[in-house]
Formats: sequence, C-alpha cells, structure tokens
Amino acid sequence: MRLLWILLSLSLLSSSVFADVVIQGFKMPESVAQDKDGNIYVSEIGERDVDKDGKITMIDKSGNLTTIVDDLYDPKGLVLFDNKIYVADRDVVVEVDIENKTSAVYAGTMQFPRSPVFLNDIDVDDKGNLYVSDSGDFKSTGQIFIIKTSGEIETIFEDERNLIKAPNGLLLDGDSLYVLDWAGEFFEVDLNKKSFKKIAEGFNGGDGIAKVKDTFFLSSWLEGKLYKLIAGKAELINDKFEAAADISLSQDNKKVYIPDMKAGTLTILDVN
Repeated sequence: MRLLWILLSLSLLSSSVFADVVIQGFKMPESVAQDKDGNIYVSEIGERDVDKDGKITMIDKSGNLTTIVDDLYDPKGLVLFDNKIYVADRDVVVEVDIENKTSAVYAGTMQFPRSPVFLNDIDVDDKGNLYVSDSGDFKSTGQIFIIKTSGEIETIFEDERNLIKAPNGLLLDGDSLYVLDWAGEFFEVDLNKKSFKKIAEGFNGGDGIAKVKDTFFLSSWLEGKLYKLIAGKAELINDKFEAAADISLSQDNKKVYIPDMKAGTLTILDVN
C-alpha cells in the first residue's frame, strides 16, 4: 500500500494538473530533503522511547523505498552535502554515506563546547560548515552551534540567548541565517554583522523553514499549521496537520514537503 501511495504521488507530481499528495506509512517522520536527482530522503524517529530504531528512508523517482541506515536514535533535521546526509540525532550529528549505506558520528557529544540537550535542525553552507540548533528544554536553554569543516565546534550568538530561547528551524540563505524559535518568533541573522532582526511572530511551536525568493514557508508543530510569510505578513495555508515538522522545498522550488510526525505522513503541496 505504501508503494502504491508513492507511485500515485510521483504520477501526480509529473502531471500538468497538480493535486496535493499525501504519502503514508512513516514512523514519526521529522525532516525531509530532495537531492538533485529527484530522490527524497526522510528521517524517521521511530517508536517513542525505543533506542536505535531511527532511520533514513529514500524514495527514488520510480517510487521505490530504500532504507539508507536504520541504526539511529531519534534522527531529526537532515541536510544533504557532497552525496552525504548530515542528521541531528539526539545529542550528536551523524554523517550518512548514501552510496555505501553507512553512518558514523560526525560530531560527538563531548566535542561540543556546551553539552547539547536536544539537537533539532541543521543546515549547511557552501563550504560544508554545519549550523545546528539545540532547542534545549524548549523554554530558555537553547543554543546554536557551527560545526566547521576543520572539526572545530563553536556556540554562536551567545549574547542573544535572551532573544532566541529555543531555536528550532534553521535556514541559510547567503549571508543570512533564518531562525524559527519554538516560542513562535522568526528571526533573520546577518552572519557578517552578527545582527538580529525579528521578522514576525505568532508561530507557536515553530519548526521548519523554507524560502522561495521573498516568500517564506513556516510550519508549526504544536498547532499543525503551515504558513506563508511575505513582507512580514503571515497567511495560513493549511491547518489540517497533526504535527507539521521540518519542511523543505523540492529542487525546482515548486513544491513544499511537510512531514507530519504524529500522522506518519509526508505531504507534498504545490507552492505556485
């Protein structure tokens, strides 16, 4: 049945009249990304309170499912770089070799300058440096790390921890880092000037960020909602999710992927 849903999804995606697609059968899907060849990768946390049942699933263009790795704890945010997947897995960052279907700890707990509590989202710049959010206790102990290609890890923006209390969603765009806080505030950070600007608020339980030109898409895990944000003004797109998690865009920027953690689904929406 799961393969049937995926084949149906792919046929709809290639048709001239697009219909919203829902792919079922995942176990607590949290994050999603598509590579340049059209393959879709989904992190699945698995059962609650069960260790080492987390996995990364690949859906190829033909609708075939492949488990890339299945020995993770609670994989959340993932990002692709140089034919590898980097995924935030509880209190470490794991590097996944897609071709060889192997995983290894890329940044261990003890390497961080301050012990991570709840690593959540992750993004990468064009040099391979990783930015990782730690949502902490989801109240006031959050932090953001940069893992440099040299292996050095730094806590960044410590002076702004009173502003960003529980960072979740991260998105790099040029010299800007966009941060969606669990408390519902959305920030733009100038990485050169080290300056913060609040763009909008009201996204309680904020999770994922996607961007097409000047339009942002923001998800609320707590409220099960997807928003469109233009020039600081938010528009509700969909409020039917149970727990809209870490969203992303297709390679052509025409579709947004929304994992629904509680429903166990991946929804594909046309953003045009």
